[in-house]
This record gives sequence, structure tokens and C-alpha cells, in this order.
Amino acid sequence: MSCPYYYWYYDYACRKTGKEVNSDIYYRYCRDYNYDECPIYKHEEQSSGCFLTSACVEAKQLPDDCEELTILRSFRDTYLKNREEGQCDIKTYYYIAPQIVAGINSGNNANEMWNLIYDKVIIPCVAFKKEGKNEEAYELYKKCVTRLGEMYLMT
Repeated sequence: MSCPYYYWYYDYACRKTGKEVNSDIYYRYCRDYNYDECPIYKHEEQSSGCFLTSACVEAKQLPDDCEELTILRSFRDTYLKNREEGQCDIKTYYYIAPQIVAGINSGNNANEMWNLIYDKVIIPCVAFKKEGKNEEAYELYKKCVTRLGEMYLMT
């Protein structure tokens, strides 16, 4: 499976940045879902559209490389990526998360929502991961994605 940001329309491009992706970038990063090392993805200054990152950065003023996000990224790249439907879960998240971020930011209670996501999802998922309770972290993550999708996605 390719990086969830990689897509083809008329040219190959990165969905996150809108920048063209040449074959070298594709074969080195997109094809093998190695976007943490991708020079297009990694050095983009815009928001990732990840609501977990937004909750840490917006609500708690934490850096993008804070302990919570480092642990959650490790969870994604190890446990979640290797689950039977993990790649699909990851791809779905990166498809809907920017819409959720936009929905939260357009509301009157954005800071409240970011704090709620941080307190009720990020902190418990990090604790589960630290305790080796990966399935519990996964179930909470799925519940959160489903609920936020119901709240913020156009149906």
C-alpha cells in the first residue's frame, strides 16, 4: 500500500502538500509508506490535518515531536500498520482527519474540543501503549475516529 497522501490525478502528487511527486520520491517513500522520511511530507510547514497532532499542538502548545505524538506515531507504524486491516485504518484516518480538523476549527468550541481529544483520547491511548495494552489503545482510537467522523463529516 502506498502513502495515504500519494495520489494520481493528471500528475502524481502529494495530497498533503499539493507538490508533484516524481518517480524517485515515489519509489523511495510513497510506495513503501515511508512518509516519515519523505522530504515532501516531513518538511511541510502546514498542518498535517491530523486531529491528534492538532489536539497536542493547538490545545496544549506542545511541539510536534512531543512524547505523546512520538508514542502515537510509533503505535501507528508498528502495531496499527501490522494489523490485518491496519493499513486501511491508517489510510482512512488520513483521508478523513483533515475534514475533522477543519470542522473542529470552524466551530465555536474548537479549543474545548482539542482539549477533550487530548484528555479523553491521547492521554489514555499513550497510557495503554506504555502498558503494552495495544488492543485497548486501538479500540479507543477507532471509537474516537468513528465518533468524530459522525460529528464533523458531511454525509
